Amino acid sequence: MEFYRDILLVIHISAAGAWLGANLIQAIVPGVVGLESSGAASWFRTTEKLSSRFYIPVGVTVLVTGILLVLKSDLYGFGSTFVTIGFVAVVIGAVLGSAVFGPKSAVTADAIDAGDMALARMTWGTLSSFGILDTLVLLFTIYTMVSKLGA
Repeated sequence: MEFYRDILLVIHISAAGAWLGANLIQAIVPGVVGLESSGAASWFRTTEKLSSRFYIPVGVTVLVTGILLVLKSDLYGFGSTFVTIGFVAVVIGAVLGSAVFGPKSAVTADAIDAGDMALARMTWGTLSSFGILDTLVLLFTIYTMVSKLGA
């Protein structure tokens, strides 16, 4: 059964890595492209689509493989601190994706298209702030997984 656990763990870590990598790209690209460039609105429309087409599948993959790893473990259970933190991180990511990242990305793109740069900067600031929060939660969660915090 080690092979099964190892495959689950590779998928789990890969999905978490994809989540972290996408967060970092989303933090960097707007600053490199600039809000007033011709591709800025397109970038934020892409970011809006990533909320449902990328982050949801990645989050579900992290969640399902995490549950299966716990079910296969003789050492850790659903009451383990690091497992609880993992569940909380997925919930935070899901809430931020549906309530902030998707909607605010659409507003930012619309504002850029309308030439309302004040609104675009404001919503980009909101996206950036929540993006930092989501990334810090994710990094803390990765730390708790690696260190088996509370186990």
